[in-house]
Amino acid sequence: MTEFNNDPYSVLFAQFASKLESHLLKYGVACVDADMIIEESSILYFRKLNSSKKKLFKLLKRQNPEIVFIDSACQVIGRLIPEAKQNFGSYNEISKCIH
Repeated sequence: MTEFNNDPYSVLFAQFASKLESHLLKYGVACVDADMIIEESSILYFRKLNSSKKKLFKLLKRQNPEIVFIDSACQVIGRLIPEAKQNFGSYNEISKCIH
């Protein structure tokens, strides 16, 4: 998994990931699959957030970590468990679970 270093996005990711993992397990996703979803989501999440740091207009185009997490998780869930996109893996359900 991505190292946290002292990145402020890391704390948010850990909070979101914990809630997502509970949500996935509640719906019967195997632990190994939940771990894979979280690991792959972390790669997308940090890649998206860190790439925005390098842009000149960082302040104008600041990304919301929560939205980036939901997008990343939905993308991975859709790829690994396509049928979940219609229920517990939908954007709305993932959004609800992390609040």
